[in-house]
Amino acid sequence: MMILNHPTKIPNHTPFDFGEHRFYFGKEILELSDSSSLINDFEALLKKIREDGYLFIRGFHPRTDAEQAAQWTLQNIAQRGGLQPDTKVEDGIIGERNQTFSFFRQTEVAHAKPILDVVDSHRTMQFYEKFLGGPVITFDKRWLRCMAKGGHNHFHYDSVYVGRGTQNRYTMWSALTDIGLENGPLVLCLGSHQHDKLKSTYGATDMDRDLTDAVFSTNPREMVDKFGFTLGTAHFQPGDVIIFGLYMMHSSAPNRSNRYRISIDTRYQLASDEKDDRFFFREDGSWLGNFYNKDVSYKPMTELRHEWGLE
Repeated sequence: MMILNHPTKIPNHTPFDFGEHRFYFGKEILELSDSSSLINDFEALLKKIREDGYLFIRGFHPRTDAEQAAQWTLQNIAQRGGLQPDTKVEDGIIGERNQTFSFFRQTEVAHAKPILDVVDSHRTMQFYEKFLGGPVITFDKRWLRCMAKGGHNHFHYDSVYVGRGTQNRYTMWSALTDIGLENGPLVLCLGSHQHDKLKSTYGATDMDRDLTDAVFSTNPREMVDKFGFTLGTAHFQPGDVIIFGLYMMHSSAPNRSNRYRISIDTRYQLASDEKDDRFFFREDGSWLGNFYNKDVSYKPMTELRHEWGLE
C-alpha cells in the first residue's frame, strides 16, 4: 500500500525567492495539483496530463526507498570530500567547497541498487506499462543531481535535449531528499505544453543536430511577465514525483540551504517506439549523450529568439 506524503499546504501570499526574483503564492505562482488519489485510474491520469501537462504524485516511491537512495548518494559525496567534516552523512551538510555533484556518467553510483530500486522498481515499471499501454524501457542515462548552495538549472523543454525518436516519452523527476521552497524545488511553467509558438520554434530544435543553445531562459520573471505563464511548484518530500512530457517548460530554483538537494530524472517510453540512441548503452558500456560535437560553437538563444519573433 502506498503511504502518501502530506506536507502542509502552502498558504496564499507565501513568498518564494527564485534567484534575484520574488514571487507570491496565489497569483504568480501556484502549488502543484496533487494527483496521488488517481494513482490507479490511468484513464484519469492520461486526461489530467493532457490537460495540465504534468502529474504531481506524492509518495509515488516508498519513502524509505527514496531515503535509502539519498543516503547512498550522500555516502558517495562524503567519499569525495563533499560534506562538512564532523557532521552526519544523512544530514547532507554541504562542505566548504560547495561542490555540486552530477553522477550522470558514474554508473557505479547512479546505477547502484539503492538508486535502481527506486527508478527501475517493479512498481515503477508496472506504472508506466499501464500508463503507456505496453512494455516499456527507460534511458540508461540517469540524471542523478546533488545541488550545492546556489545550484540550479534554467528554463527548458526536454525536447531540445532528449527529443529524438518517439514524442510519446515521459520524464519523471523524483525527489530523494526533503525539498522545501528554500532547497531549490523544481518549477514548472503551467500551460507551456500548449504554447504553440514556443513548441514550433524553440521546441523543434535539437541542440546537438542544430548546434543551438538549449536553455530558453535564465530569468523566471520574464517567464511570468513576458510569456504569461503562472509558475508551479511544491514542498517535495522523499518519494514525491513530477511526470511530464517533452514540452513542459521547467527549471529548478537555486538551493538556498546548507544541505544537498538530491533528485533524479529518468525517462520512460514504450519499448516498441523509436529510441533516442544518445542515451542508451553502446557496446563499450558508455552512451553518447548531449554535447558530443567537439570544437563547435552553439548559436546563442538571444539570436534564435530574435529570429523566432520571441524577443
